[in-house]
Amino acid sequence: MGIYGNSGISRRGLLALTAARPGPAAVLPFQRGVNYTAEFPDGYGSERARQILRSLKGYGVNAVAFVPYGFAPKGEPAVRFSGTRTMERDDAIAQLSGVAHGVGMKVLLKPQLWLRGGSTTDIDFGREAERKQWFGQYRLFVEHYAGLAARIRADVFSVGVEFARMAKYEGEWRGLIGRARQMYGGKLTYAANFGPEFETLRFWDAVDYIGLNNYYPLPDDLGMGKIVARVEEVQKRFGKPVIFPEAGFTSLEAPHRQPWDETPRKLSPEDQARCYEAVFQAFYQKPWFQGVYWWKVGTNGFGGLQDGSHTPWNKPAMKVVAKWYLRGGR
Repeated sequence: MGIYGNSGISRRGLLALTAARPGPAAVLPFQRGVNYTAEFPDGYGSERARQILRSLKGYGVNAVAFVPYGFAPKGEPAVRFSGTRTMERDDAIAQLSGVAHGVGMKVLLKPQLWLRGGSTTDIDFGREAERKQWFGQYRLFVEHYAGLAARIRADVFSVGVEFARMAKYEGEWRGLIGRARQMYGGKLTYAANFGPEFETLRFWDAVDYIGLNNYYPLPDDLGMGKIVARVEEVQKRFGKPVIFPEAGFTSLEAPHRQPWDETPRKLSPEDQARCYEAVFQAFYQKPWFQGVYWWKVGTNGFGGLQDGSHTPWNKPAMKVVAKWYLRGGR
């Protein structure tokens, strides 16, 4: 029995609740976004964080994702978070959200878990008692940040990020989405891992945006026809707009082959820029595509041509971002 079993809501009532389209009637503009992450030593509350955020407007950015973290001990059905961590305090997120809204940017609040020694895609509890305990603790995490999303008037809230093995428990996720709806009146998404999770998820009807963390490997010619077709098939099945809560490539040689991989190798910011261009070319004008948040720009301004990580900051990829974000038509 999932967490909805003790909620006092029948399964039929829960399905009706989560399949509805509550939230603001206004359609959000195309989300020309970046993930804006708290990086040492300049957390979300720092003046540098505010300065860099304002400078993003010059690149055509009109949406930012704030990413506060909770922690999941490996192998334990536990979720730990506080809202008072120095780098990502709730009050600092609220202040920075005010700065973003003040310069005309939309805000996606995308809390996610950090699994020590692994990835959230590894979280899996097959035994019912442990699974119920994990979902109970994760519900508290969602409630905390749904409440914060309401207070800061976030434009979009993500109820989860890349729970590839746990996402199959549809009832539990519908319960979480229903609870988020009760606490927060804006748009909802879920950020699914590329591949089977994204393509087989059964609760896309319950959120406002189908969310793909787009790290699909690309062929050497960077052709994206097959990937576009896979994404479009999901979109047609559920009839919801698609956003990429994350997409990105390292600035290392041939990042298209494993876009998530930061294993040190030869630097190639040019390869990164070419991959950005390929994604824009393939998706930007699709009528069902409503935005992308590149992974990532940090509050401390890290990046540059000698940095091989995913950030596009101070690299050719950021010029590609500006070219597309500053153009008209979306």
